[in-house]
Amino acid sequence: MYELLILGVLTSRDMSGYKLRVILESSLVPRREISNGVMYPLLRKLADKGFINFIEDDDNPRNKKVAHITAAGITRFRQLMNRQVARDAKREAIFRFKFRGMAGVDQTTQEQILADYQAAEQDDLGVYREVRRHLQEKYDDDPTINRPYIIWAIRSLELSIAICQAKLKWIKSCRQEINQDRKRLENEQTK
Repeated sequence: MYELLILGVLTSRDMSGYKLRVILESSLVPRREISNGVMYPLLRKLADKGFINFIEDDDNPRNKKVAHITAAGITRFRQLMNRQVARDAKREAIFRFKFRGMAGVDQTTQEQILADYQAAEQDDLGVYREVRRHLQEKYDDDPTINRPYIIWAIRSLELSIAICQAKLKWIKSCRQEINQDRKRLENEQTK
């Protein structure tokens, strides 16, 4: 899973292991710390597979090495970007990793990733709304029900619904920007 983010970030520029770790930590959902004991073996594994190599950073007075993506790494990155995302506990993190790497793939792939994310979020939204409706009926129809529990269950579902709606709004905005970029490119090519 981390391989996708690391390779995606490296398509933009070479980076130290420390910087990659910070980016990885900030991209995880929920956010958590990544130890050097996880990060550096992962970088070694990517290097052993030929996806990255380490080069001297000429700008660093301590001759620090930075990770650099190889042609094989770019191919691997594109394969990972095109892979379906399983609907499991890692889903949100993987989509976030893909979003970080969107500049490294074509617009068709970008649109497919957003469409997949939209479908998953719409499914979740439907489930949350249905459960909320069911709980509201219980609240309205059953005077013996534990009302404080139901109220907080409904509030929790309202948060999940609001988050899904915000994500769907964000997806729509991204898709509009991709379409505008496509039209701009087409206009430039016809000139």
